[in-house]
Amino acid sequence: MKFSYFALAAVSCAAVVACGGNKNAVPETEPAPAPAPVVTPEKTVNLDSAVDRYSYALGMDLGKAIANISVPLKLDVIIEAIKDEVDSSRQVLLADSAAEAALQDLLLKMQQKKEADERAAAKKALDEQAVFLAKNIVDSTVKVTPKGVQYKILKEGLGIIPKVGDKVQVHYVGALLDGTEFDNSVKRGEPLEFPVSAVIEGWQDLLQVMKEGMKVKAWIPSALAYGEAGVPPMIPANALLVFEVELLKVFTETPAVDTTAVAPAAPAEAAATAAAEPTKAEAATEAPKAPEPAKPAKDAKKPAKGKKK
Repeated sequence: MKFSYFALAAVSCAAVVACGGNKNAVPETEPAPAPAPVVTPEKTVNLDSAVDRYSYALGMDLGKAIANISVPLKLDVIIEAIKDEVDSSRQVLLADSAAEAALQDLLLKMQQKKEADERAAAKKALDEQAVFLAKNIVDSTVKVTPKGVQYKILKEGLGIIPKVGDKVQVHYVGALLDGTEFDNSVKRGEPLEFPVSAVIEGWQDLLQVMKEGMKVKAWIPSALAYGEAGVPPMIPANALLVFEVELLKVFTETPAVDTTAVAPAAPAEAAATAAAEPTKAEAATEAPKAPEPAKPAKDAKKPAKGKKK
């Protein structure tokens, strides 16, 4: 972040924060009197001119930037810096290089604070889902998949159960534990089709206990979903996911046809018949029989067709 940006932002602070006040005032040693009723001070800034308006707008922009800084700041020091930069008769207390180093320190502290907050939030989410799942499983209508997805059947199904190699068509609504919805195929008006193996582990596990036509409400632990990484900004770290899933259709995997397979052997009855017939050598040793009258060619027997598989 360049120093010039902060200098420009600091200039606008004068429009938001009152510039009076004595930084060196001695704190009172006597007990403070009882607080007086809160009175909203009157606005001392007029926005009648264009200069007033864009000055105030610049101050608003700086105020928003300062509000997003998660480490301690001293507004009175910021005001003094603005005065030092704007008033040529005043001396600036930091060289540009020192100011740049100070801002880099600010950015580092902001990053450290952000990471600490994220770690705390991730631990809190993990603790909350453990407590929820322990209570939820007490419900006798709640079932558990082999890998630990809890689910409740909302509508029974009568169709087939998909396998990991199949493709499915589903309607679903996805939300966080606090009810925040992050996806909804029903609102889009279009079900989703995908291979069972193409989704998160919790979905794979859930789909393989559902029958075609079934609708369930499911609670997928973060370990079977997106874990510590989450899917920012929609799904935070260690988020327990709550889904309503309706399995509309199962497209079963079609096995490949092996064209190199050897033709099947003759049926057993055909083999038995062949074994019962005498060989040519055996026929030659039998006593000759009187010749029968020749039959027309059209009465000749055709070769027997093999049975179709």
